[in-house]
Amino acid sequence: MTLSLADIDRWDPATLRDVAAAATSRAESAAETALALATLPAFALWDGLAAAAAQASMAVTRTELDAHAEEARTVARVVTHAADEIDALKADLHRLDDDAHRAHLDIDRDSATLVPAPGFPGGPAGSGPESGRLAARLAEIIDRADRVDAELAQAIALAGRLPTPSSPTTSGGEGEPLPAAAIAHWWDSLTDAERSALISADPERYGNYDGIPVADRDTANRMAMNADLHRVTEAAAEHRVPIAEVLASPQRYGLTTTQVTRYTNAARVRDGLAVNADLSGTETLLWIYRPEAFGGQGWAAVAIGDPDRADDTAVVVPGTSTSVAGGWLTDPDAAFLHRELARTEPGSTHSVIAWMGFDAPDSLVDPRVTEPDLARHGGAALAADVNALASTHLGEDHVTVIGHSYGSTAVADAAAGSGMRADDIVLVGSPGTDLARTAADFNLPEDGRVYVGSASTDPVTAIAGINGTIPLTDLPLLEVGLGADPAADGFGSTRFKAEVPGWTWKLWTEHTGYFDSGSESLYSIADITSGNGELLEDHGMTAPHRDALLGPLGTALGLPSWSIPLTDPESGRPATSGHYHQPTAEGGR
Repeated sequence: MTLSLADIDRWDPATLRDVAAAATSRAESAAETALALATLPAFALWDGLAAAAAQASMAVTRTELDAHAEEARTVARVVTHAADEIDALKADLHRLDDDAHRAHLDIDRDSATLVPAPGFPGGPAGSGPESGRLAARLAEIIDRADRVDAELAQAIALAGRLPTPSSPTTSGGEGEPLPAAAIAHWWDSLTDAERSALISADPERYGNYDGIPVADRDTANRMAMNADLHRVTEAAAEHRVPIAEVLASPQRYGLTTTQVTRYTNAARVRDGLAVNADLSGTETLLWIYRPEAFGGQGWAAVAIGDPDRADDTAVVVPGTSTSVAGGWLTDPDAAFLHRELARTEPGSTHSVIAWMGFDAPDSLVDPRVTEPDLARHGGAALAADVNALASTHLGEDHVTVIGHSYGSTAVADAAAGSGMRADDIVLVGSPGTDLARTAADFNLPEDGRVYVGSASTDPVTAIAGINGTIPLTDLPLLEVGLGADPAADGFGSTRFKAEVPGWTWKLWTEHTGYFDSGSESLYSIADITSGNGELLEDHGMTAPHRDALLGPLGTALGLPSWSIPLTDPESGRPATSGHYHQPTAEGGR
């Protein structure tokens, strides 16, 4: 919310400096206590298992205190800077008041506009070169004040949260998460022993902190996953019964239904890690592990290759009928993409992340499939996770986010509604882009592009853009899709070839084949995710956009403003296969 000048007038930098002094004192006290714990003489003469446990617990406590001290120092720095900025703002505003009076103008405190001074009605207050300069200075003061206000809001949030076991800030957890950059700074300040102690004490918590390196999160999340697996297998071994018996009657063996859910999802994730490693020939890392999320459907992300060290990172987001519990992590989509990426630039490093982090509609007959709510919630979670990658990445990185089917709607909402930062976006099999009406709404960098794969025979893409209203009203007459068709002419995307070879009675083959090895679509996606989307045209992989029925002409005639696919230039083109990148001896293509 933009501040008013009355808000700025009420600001008191002296009070803020008192807050900064208190935060500094708090930091010094916490740091001194942590140092005292580290030098307790009792531990020097105590050994054995009990001593080791006590020392580990003490290490966690020291880490909490050190983190508390660092947080308090951060608050003090931010608040002190804000107080200095407020002093400068007030001085600039006072000078602006004086200059405005000399120009026979006043500044309205509530509306932050220039108005004629009493006794000088004159012309419009905004006319003339001098008033224009004054208005520009006023706008600049308001803009600076908004930035200071945002800094103070962050400091207030920091004051109540710590990245420690006693104050969780996990991916998608309740409450506003601590910024990933702050957690990354805190984690870097710890010793290896301190990091290990924290992970061992609470692996699931630290495995899901945005801002902790992916390799460390993998260590923590595998520890949590293995604990979920062992809990059930050990119960079965202890009672000498099959695992299936324990899963069917957990209470009989001292377990709960929640622990069964965790076991089931842990097994799905374990299989996903193994399948993707086998298909890609690359190490896999468990970036996110939350087996109880979405009512037991689960939230997890498997990275093929370390995204913190990759030159190119792609995040694959699935659509309807997918979940951790349903086994989506063993689908080969991400592995096939990683394999094709490896052919594009053998000298580069790549990471492909299979991200299952939202509650997707259960099926095509799920009534939620025609509503954007799940996509919007998923988009918010996706944006937070994707943006957090930057906090731990080493060096430059090209990030592409790929959404399939309903997942493409979630990707669009992440970019248009939740501030997701990506270099390029790929949408395949899209039923519509909801909050994004055009490619400009994705807020990509200047050289970023929205790329679209849309098979002419894919029935899901046929409903994108079918949104009609009653003439001369905003009342819906026909709404089938989930927003604009990104493959349509005028959307602003780059469409690539994505036709499916052959003809089949299996209706959904055309909707699920975008990641098939050797396909037009996968070849094109590999070009894009390697940061070489401009090569699509050189490789003969660009496709013309769809035309539309009615649209502006229908509106002019007073007909419903439908945008319905009428002709698809791709429908008459024979599909091709066998598309694989061929690296040269120098490592190019």
